[in-house]
Amino acid sequence: MDRKRKPGIYLLTDAGDAVELILVWLDGRETRLRGQSPAEELVSFVNFDFSTYRASVERLWEEHDVFEERDEVPYEDYVDFTRQALPLAEQLAEIAPVAYWDVLHYLGPATKMLYDGKSIFPSRKALAVLNALRHPYFIQNRLRNLFEIGFADFERGTQQDRFRMLEDTWPGLIDRAFPIRFLPEPSGAPVGTVREYALDDLYELCLAELSLYFQQDRRRIARCENCWRYFVPRTEAESRYCYGEMDGKPCKQEGAKRMRRFRAETDEALAAYERLRRRLEERANRLELAGPGGENHLIPFGRTQYEAWLDGAREAKKAYQAGGISAEEFLRRIDVDGELDDYKAARDTFPAPGQTPWRDYIKRDMDFVPGKRFTDMLYLDLSADNPAWTMITAEEQIRKARGGHASLHDRYGAKDPVDPKAHAKELEEMFAPREPDPQVELMKRLIAEAARISMETVWPEEDGT
Repeated sequence: MDRKRKPGIYLLTDAGDAVELILVWLDGRETRLRGQSPAEELVSFVNFDFSTYRASVERLWEEHDVFEERDEVPYEDYVDFTRQALPLAEQLAEIAPVAYWDVLHYLGPATKMLYDGKSIFPSRKALAVLNALRHPYFIQNRLRNLFEIGFADFERGTQQDRFRMLEDTWPGLIDRAFPIRFLPEPSGAPVGTVREYALDDLYELCLAELSLYFQQDRRRIARCENCWRYFVPRTEAESRYCYGEMDGKPCKQEGAKRMRRFRAETDEALAAYERLRRRLEERANRLELAGPGGENHLIPFGRTQYEAWLDGAREAKKAYQAGGISAEEFLRRIDVDGELDDYKAARDTFPAPGQTPWRDYIKRDMDFVPGKRFTDMLYLDLSADNPAWTMITAEEQIRKARGGHASLHDRYGAKDPVDPKAHAKELEEMFAPREPDPQVELMKRLIAEAARISMETVWPEEDGT
């Protein structure tokens, strides 16, 4: 018979593979959730769609009178706010029970806040309730930032590479700063039976699952290059695309097509390869479909020759993409009949993802939210011959901060994709490192020195006369 558990989240696992969750509610009820592996549980949470729930919660922040700035807030505004806010949590009850438990866990203290004598107390209490409702998607945003650092670029890496990157960024994140409390086995239980972990909230659950994830090597977390959702590859082979769909089309199918297009657009050598391949394929098709005597008017290049050329061209392409040969050498190898005008080819280069402003923002703040830093803005270049205001969208700024990196869907599948070359000059100026203003730097030093003197000076006591 199981012992009586206190309200909380309990994670049960036998070997760190499949996990079982037990949610113990404030009234003592228990809800058992049969889980997947820690990797799959984490991916499910990171990919979960909170958009409808989030929009309902944030609408209260933007529109309810209880948050209006004023000297005194009537308590009736708080009562009306809770009448609208508290039912929102029920949206999570069926679709995200752990998130629902987490919201209720934080709503309890928030709704029990006692009057502090301040005229704006109703606003403060309402904000505490609002933050309780926000907690699940705040934690999801934090976990997405952790994934961006630890998983986005490591499909070819080891588990040690992933763990080391997280530890280098936030030392002690998993094992020391947020310790997992182990519940000892009941007396007499055999060694090696189910382990049970008691967790305070949703965030501790995520860290516990992250810790269990790093204790195994069989499953890994990767990011799909087409949709940028995270997934758990089913094989040990390199997996660029997930098993889901985007806009009703499989990522494995659309991702491969879009990747070919991306490579052709950003690499003139690959673009020349595609043009030459199509030309030779059409030439072989025409010869194959020509009627009796028709082949006399066509270039003698048949299917067998095309297949032989294609085999050699693919080997050359593979060597080029692996960095084994230059673009010039690649084009020389595939241009067997001298059909290309020249062998000069430019190639767009992108900075490593880990060396971009975007990653710096995340590393400095694991709760980094793009919407708080990037907004549509008007830009005026006074050095231009005819200065004019230009709208620089948040999407353009984000693309620049990411160093040009984006999902294939955002490049080619979105209804209104951002042109990566639009407003290039303006964006360069916005993101260029700025020389410090000498006057400002001097003022900083003076203030710091004044503060130091003030802290070190012992002032004479007043004699009270």
